[in-house]
Amino acid sequence: MAIEILHADDAGTLERIYRFRYAVHVDELGKGGPAIDHARRRMYEPADDRATHFYAEEDGRIVGCARVNAGADGPLPDPYRGWLEMEPLERALGARRMTLTSRLMVDPAYRGRTLASLLVLRLYEFGLEIGTDADFIYCAPNLLRLYYRLGYRPYRPAIRPDGTDLRVPLVLCLRDGAHLTRAVSPFGMMLPGALDDAGRTAGLLARTYPGFEPTPPCLEGDVRTLWARLADGLTRRDARRSLLDGLDEAQIDRVLGAAAPLAFGADEVIQHRDERRPGLGLVLSGRLGVGLPTHDGWHWLEILGPGDVFGEPEAPPATGRATDLVALEDTRVALLSENLITRTTEKDPALAARLATNLVSVLRQRVDDLHRRSAAWITQERDRLTREHTIPPLQEVRS
Repeated sequence: MAIEILHADDAGTLERIYRFRYAVHVDELGKGGPAIDHARRRMYEPADDRATHFYAEEDGRIVGCARVNAGADGPLPDPYRGWLEMEPLERALGARRMTLTSRLMVDPAYRGRTLASLLVLRLYEFGLEIGTDADFIYCAPNLLRLYYRLGYRPYRPAIRPDGTDLRVPLVLCLRDGAHLTRAVSPFGMMLPGALDDAGRTAGLLARTYPGFEPTPPCLEGDVRTLWARLADGLTRRDARRSLLDGLDEAQIDRVLGAAAPLAFGADEVIQHRDERRPGLGLVLSGRLGVGLPTHDGWHWLEILGPGDVFGEPEAPPATGRATDLVALEDTRVALLSENLITRTTEKDPALAARLATNLVSVLRQRVDDLHRRSAAWITQERDRLTREHTIPPLQEVRS
């Protein structure tokens, strides 16, 4: 069956969503917070009570979710209302024209698929349906340019909700057609001309919040890459291991000083599948996609960012690599010697030992992430096959 985006309207489905959140937030990403109930393995908070919950389902299994609190349904929830400084706009625009979108989560096994796009597009459609002018969110810094591409804009300084990780408050003017077009947002194609507010809400935000940024820098690239990177960002662990972990500046200079820096433009293939040439590299800036070619581009399996390692310290298998490595934007990499650790051992055994430990940690994390995604996919397929090929009860066969 295809993925469906549905609206949760019963207690049983809501409980499934709370448990799905726990599985992603705690089991997959290793995060915590006051909304976590470890005893019942659920993630619930008071903001859930007056929210509209959307969820993505495939073959009876929840694989994504998102929550919308609408001012038209009652007061926007604290503590989000305070964190995001929503009161000034409530006075100027009216709470009924405002929404808060939060708890957007995607099953890591669906990173390279269309799930993120289906969820986000349905959220935008819902906002138009209920007459929303401004939608508020907050996001991790690594997702900023992705949300800018969707049309969201910053309006106040970064915050630390509950004193935890740094987050950036953003606002989307749903009916600002000119800005959506300028950002090349997928939402621009969904906005009927009759609903375009000609920048009225954006002007109100600029007068209300001195920090409102009318034209933030947007991510460039095709829409498929946008959705893949958004899904990757939602499912990426905060603590990504790097080859340079624990090194001081002098050691980093020693490692990178012997490397060959290279720059690549968007869509350039850095390593082709089936290549047998060894090569180990480090992403310095930009993003690389690990993908399988399709008839209209690539299906992205993983997105690599600054600090991430790519390639192999030894020659690839005799059959070559299984995937392409492609620059998703202007990207700088440092190509390292395949015998980096051996050569470093001769001059600095302590540094070589640290590099070897870090490389093992990086590879171990990659294998662990692969196992998690594989396990989720296998569980999904097993459940689907069980439903499709279940032997009917004996009494049904006899009747």
